[in-house]
Amino acid sequence: MILRRIAAILFVPVMLAFGSGVYLYLGTLKSKVVQSRPLSPVVTKPKFVLPGTMFVVQEGRLFKLNAGSFTEIGPGGDWSQPTLTPDHTKLIAVLRSGWSSDLYLLGLDGHILKRLTKNDSRYIDYNHWAFYPRISPDGANVVYSFDSPKNLKGVQEGVDLSVWSMPLNGAQYQARRLTDPYWYTGGDVSPIPLAGGALLFVRHSIDPSTVVHSRIYYQSRALATAKPLTAEADDCSQAALSPDGTQLAMVCAHGKQTAALEIAPFTGTALGPARVLLEGGLYASPAWSPDGKALAYFAPQGQTGHFQLWWLPLPVTPTPSPTVAASPAASASARASSSVAPTPTPAPVQVTEGVDLTATSPPAWY
Repeated sequence: MILRRIAAILFVPVMLAFGSGVYLYLGTLKSKVVQSRPLSPVVTKPKFVLPGTMFVVQEGRLFKLNAGSFTEIGPGGDWSQPTLTPDHTKLIAVLRSGWSSDLYLLGLDGHILKRLTKNDSRYIDYNHWAFYPRISPDGANVVYSFDSPKNLKGVQEGVDLSVWSMPLNGAQYQARRLTDPYWYTGGDVSPIPLAGGALLFVRHSIDPSTVVHSRIYYQSRALATAKPLTAEADDCSQAALSPDGTQLAMVCAHGKQTAALEIAPFTGTALGPARVLLEGGLYASPAWSPDGKALAYFAPQGQTGHFQLWWLPLPVTPTPSPTVAASPAASASARASSSVAPTPTPAPVQVTEGVDLTATSPPAWY
């Protein structure tokens, strides 16, 4: 009996040593690359020089990319989702605190010009969140997602987001709600204000099997019945309108774990057939180049899974043969056979390396 106790006492440290050794050995098998922290953009050199000027976010910090060089702008804080005014002279960005977030008007160098909202409160239940700011085409209003009303007809409805609008040069009490979301879904996000008060936005819904879907909607005026532009099964979101307003870029999951980057013609009230540019990846936050001939987006690269910035030139739409198109007597089948096959999408070009840009903050590019 004594020998057994002695053996047990001697065996315990052996077990601990063995377990620790195994743990340390397995630790050596971890990829050093995966463990690496992302670099600050300012110490990196882009692999490709983009035209114009772009604003991006990493770890709550704002960066300006111009002429192949990054510069950090603005004060410290948890910043996200910068967007440009139509005249490209100012930015609006989200500053998040522990229990709320607010919209700020910034100069292009990042200095604060004005705090647009005040959503913090000493009482947690009275805090609010504001996200996804966009400026109306005339520059008069800022449109954004806001978690109000929290209480509808005396029934607590959680923190679903609705789309709101407030005068850029006004006060928060002048804000008006534009959409009526499906409750308990996350609500309405990513608004794109259109001329005349119309609106594009992403609405979330839950099907009978409790699966959450996202669809892009068009709404003609405030609180009007919204019309879906994409199918529920397509799970499309992160819409971006081209500078001329004729095309919409979007990310669609189609019920998969990966996504597709797509574009579709936009008539002003409806979408045409979508064209898949890339598929089978984790694409995020597409943004149009200033000339409308390319897209920028985020996607992970390498073993770290860190999100890098990518540039994708868009294929040129082929033109049908003019001789066939000019003949009024040509049959429908002849016109169809005369159409040229779509031009293949050019290969995407990686712009950054070693950074980890915030994939939920679309680039602001002009």
